[in-house]
Amino acid sequence: MDLNEYIASGLLELYALGAATDQERREVECLSSIYPEIKQELDRLTVAMENYALTYSAEPHADLKAQIMGQLSFGDAQPESAVIPIPISKPIYNFTWIAAASVGLILLAFALFLVNQLRDSQKVQETLRLSNTNLQDEIHQLRDRQQSSDAALALLKQPDTRVIPVLGNEKAPGGRLAVYWNANSKQVAIEVSGLPTLADDQQYQLWSLVDGKPIDAGVFENPTNSGQIQRMNRAIGAADAFAVTIERRGGSPTPTLSSLVAVGNV
Repeated sequence: MDLNEYIASGLLELYALGAATDQERREVECLSSIYPEIKQELDRLTVAMENYALTYSAEPHADLKAQIMGQLSFGDAQPESAVIPIPISKPIYNFTWIAAASVGLILLAFALFLVNQLRDSQKVQETLRLSNTNLQDEIHQLRDRQQSSDAALALLKQPDTRVIPVLGNEKAPGGRLAVYWNANSKQVAIEVSGLPTLADDQQYQLWSLVDGKPIDAGVFENPTNSGQIQRMNRAIGAADAFAVTIERRGGSPTPTLSSLVAVGNV
């Protein structure tokens, strides 16, 4: 059950206002006894409504009682046998009933206003919650990139690491890669520059060529910022050359030669 979606549905506000149906009321009471989050939100709504009512409550006008009493007639008591005819041509208006109805309409309008205010507050909270989630995702991505960069820099500091330039062909004339490879540790990292932007369902894939046989060296993205070093997740112990092809997202077990975009000899 999505508690945030249920809390934002408006049922708790209807319950707090006494406008929920019997089924909705039983549902809210049951769920609030099970989930502390729902009970806490319901208590918050109840307190908010009470505080709002106390803040904007107003004493009745001092002349209201006199006006009501003036509309009532207390003449001489009639004998029990006397029958007082009621004219049908003129309707009888009860001022007390009119006053009660007016108060009821005011309370209803206040309740609707309060529900709208609470819903607006929940929308703001939901927006802040989504913004916080997006911020957390960005922080995780930055942390992953930082860890990858740290690992790549550690590879560059190793004394046996070699730098192999891989240049683009006619399909990527301005493209180039710097492949950082250490045969002893079998670690590989790349620095990409100038490769064409791919479709969402495509990725670049690096290959190590040994005696003409391709070995998967992993897939990589085309970074928006040049100079970013990416650590590959494949162990490469031997290579006569490195090549790059365009494959479907996730990589391919064998290279698609027609999509070869760059090659560089070791």
